[in-house]
Amino acid sequence: MANEELNLFVDYLKKSGLADDTCNRHIRNYKRLSFNENTTQDDILKSVMNDKTISMPQKLLRLSSGSKYLKYKNMENDKILSNIMEINKQLNKTYMERNKKRKYDYKKQDIINEMERFYDTGNKRAYLLSYLVVNYNTRNKDCDVTITRHKKFCKDKTKNYLVLRKNDVIYIRNIYKTYKTYGSKQELIRNKKFLECVNYLMRDKEFETRKLFDNFYNSTDIVKRYMPYGLKTSDIVRIILNCNNSLKDAVKISKNRGTTLNVLNQNYNLQS
Repeated sequence: MANEELNLFVDYLKKSGLADDTCNRHIRNYKRLSFNENTTQDDILKSVMNDKTISMPQKLLRLSSGSKYLKYKNMENDKILSNIMEINKQLNKTYMERNKKRKYDYKKQDIINEMERFYDTGNKRAYLLSYLVVNYNTRNKDCDVTITRHKKFCKDKTKNYLVLRKNDVIYIRNIYKTYKTYGSKQELIRNKKFLECVNYLMRDKEFETRKLFDNFYNSTDIVKRYMPYGLKTSDIVRIILNCNNSLKDAVKISKNRGTTLNVLNQNYNLQS
C-alpha cells in the first residue's frame, strides 16, 4: 500500500511538469516524513518544525514537499503555506544582509585576467564558459548548451544552443530561470577568442552537434570547475556589480540574468 501511494504521488509530480531535481527532492522528503493517507498539515508541521537537527532552509524544503503532498491529496495546507512564507521572509532578510556585507578578494579585472589566462593556457572550455558568465551574467542552467553548426538543429525548445557560423556565434537561451517571463533569448557573439574556442570544440567535422557537457546533473559543481578562482556564477555577478555598482549596470544584468531590478536592489546598494 505504501509503495502504491508513493507511485501515485510520483505520477502526480511528473504530470505537474516539475524539473527532475525537484521531483526527486519531493520524493526524498516523502520518505523522510513518512507521508501516508492519514497525514495532516499539523502532523507535517510538528515533525518538521520540532526537528532540531535540520537548518531553516532544510525545513523550508520539507514543508514545501509536505504542501505539495497535501495538494496532491486535496487536503488543507494553509498553515504550512503560512509557515513557508514566514521562513522565506526570514531567510531573504538574512541573505540580503549577508550579501550586502560580503567582501570579495577579487575585483572585476581579476576575473577578466583569469579568463584571459584560461585562453592563453589553452583551456578553451573554461574561457568559453567564463566569457558567457562575465558578459551575459548567466546562471548555471544557461551554461548547459549544445553546440551546432546550423540553426536548423535548434528546434528543441528545451535546450540552449551555441550556433557556430563563419564569423560569429549565436547564443540561444531556451532554458533559464525566468524563461516563462522573458521567453527565448538570443545574443550574437563576435569575439574572436570565443569563436576560436567554439571552433576548437567542434573540430571534429563528422559531427553537426555536440553537447558541451555529457552530464550536467550537478550543475553548480560542474560550472565552478571552469570559473575563475572556482567561484560560483552568482559570486562573479556580485563582484561585477560591486565594481560597477550603478543603476545602468544593474539594468543590463537584470536583462541578462532574468532578475528583477527590485531583487538586485534588495541585495546591493545601487547608485543612480
